[in-house]
Amino acid sequence: MSRGDRSINGRVNSGLDRRLAAYLAAAGGAAAACSDAAAAIVGSTDVLPFGVNGEVNIDFNQDGQVDFQIDHDRYNLNGTNLDYLQIDKNDVNSETNPLPIDGAATFSAGTTTPNDAWEAAYVIEGPQGSYPAALAAGTVIGPGAVTFDFQEGDNFLNTGQTIRANRLIDEDQTQIDQAVGGLAADKVYVPTNGPNFLGLGGQVRYLGLKMDLNNTDQFNYGWIGIRIDNEADATGAVVGYAYESQPGVDIAAGDTGPFVANADYDDDGDVDGEDFLIWQRQNGATVAAGTGADGTGDGMVNAADLGLWKTNFGAQTLAEVSVAAVPEPASWAMGGLGGALLLGWCGLVQRKRRTRAAR
Repeated sequence: MSRGDRSINGRVNSGLDRRLAAYLAAAGGAAAACSDAAAAIVGSTDVLPFGVNGEVNIDFNQDGQVDFQIDHDRYNLNGTNLDYLQIDKNDVNSETNPLPIDGAATFSAGTTTPNDAWEAAYVIEGPQGSYPAALAAGTVIGPGAVTFDFQEGDNFLNTGQTIRANRLIDEDQTQIDQAVGGLAADKVYVPTNGPNFLGLGGQVRYLGLKMDLNNTDQFNYGWIGIRIDNEADATGAVVGYAYESQPGVDIAAGDTGPFVANADYDDDGDVDGEDFLIWQRQNGATVAAGTGADGTGDGMVNAADLGLWKTNFGAQTLAEVSVAAVPEPASWAMGGLGGALLLGWCGLVQRKRRTRAAR
């Protein structure tokens, strides 16, 4: 079983401490001074499926507080199933009670100060009231993006109309609010420019998010990768998420920070003969970047990965592995990667982010 397979199935390579150790080694210890006040990309590449009436909780800064939720609901209206998939910031509507709107309730209390749900927003590509944009990999998400504040409310633009614009897939074109909620047709508003997560053929697209983590009145930016596997049921998977920890600094959709080389091809905490056997079996193969025996992250298993193994043979932990930052994988799509909490180097990530924004 390959490194990527094990991660997707939930066998994470190690905890946060080991990954931090790898980055410290790669940065020569310079990363020790990093904190949430410095630029770093933090996130996860776990592949988390959502089925009918399923949900995936997103905790961007790993503080025990749910920040957002990808929520699937199916409501049977007079014998017809209406499926919808949405991004939630603070509501509790469900398949059994689809009517609550933003502000009716919040996520369960975590271990820290809850985020400011009123400030949360998603990137749109249209006027206010548009559905969330399905962003291509590499799209810059930051202060310059057009956002909408997750409008799921009963007074859209002071018109007295109810709107549910936070949906990625939406088979409910106000039918539920009319039939169950008793609203007249002129009291509901159908969002514009979408829904946008249809017709993608299983390709990953990204939600761009603006957030006020822990209610600090500072805005961070991040993304959630979504893959739709069954459009008819509006089901699929979250394939990763990440945010830029420094407020006001943008992030590119799909960016997980610089790749750290690793010769521990079987993820058992050491570099030994078993890792060589994996390289030997895969030599010459093209793989998802950073998986299997692709220790250098270029998507190919070749002599460079053998050289990395030779250099690090005998190392017992990631902290002892002679790691080095290498260019990010050419593919931004993360559907085949799993399991690692990612931290980017402070200065490097900040410079990269500013350079990308200036293009």
